[in-house]
Amino acid sequence: MKTRERIIGQVVSTFNEKGYHNVSLADLAQKCNMSRGNLAYHYKYKEDILDDISVRMLKDINRFLKKRKDYPAFYNLHLDIRTCRFLQEKYPFVFRDMSVLEHDSIKEVMTKWSKEVIKRNLNAFAYGIEVGNVKMEPYEGLYYQLSVNAWLITYNWLAQQQVREIGKKEAAEIMVWSTIMPHFTDKGLKEFTQYYGQEFLSKFGIPIQQYISLKHLF
Repeated sequence: MKTRERIIGQVVSTFNEKGYHNVSLADLAQKCNMSRGNLAYHYKYKEDILDDISVRMLKDINRFLKKRKDYPAFYNLHLDIRTCRFLQEKYPFVFRDMSVLEHDSIKEVMTKWSKEVIKRNLNAFAYGIEVGNVKMEPYEGLYYQLSVNAWLITYNWLAQQQVREIGKKEAAEIMVWSTIMPHFTDKGLKEFTQYYGQEFLSKFGIPIQQYISLKHLF
């Protein structure tokens, strides 16, 4: 393994465990079993490490992008959710710290990717309407909002898991589909069920029937 790859592997692990701002270059050098000077030969500042990590994040994103369909399809949305989940599992320190997300190189990667994802979601809605799988937009801008919401749900999933303490009881992909499925036509719903299976529909969460007794609140 090349020295830089070994350093980045250990550094990412340390950042994930302790947070970006809670470790110094001296701490990182110790974690990497090298002198401070040796580490400085590869990375003079911690910000340089973030720049390198942003390059690796972009490579991870591009690796997933190679699997996407060449035409607008909701499969690509599924792939984008998987991509974000992969990044959050590999680099959780990035998504937990707004100051890290604001670092120029990290922000550039995430901003560009987010715009591409939202645009692909919109293209998928438009294509779905064209082939008869998605209903016409009931009012202008709805599918734009759904496209953004799909991104927001996925992007903020790590925070959701922590704040709401949901663990693995809920999944970002199921939550995203739950906002989109009501807008499928019968044809679209049939094709969706054929792809995901009928069992997928039973994983949406707590049935509203359990809350019917609360109607007096209205």
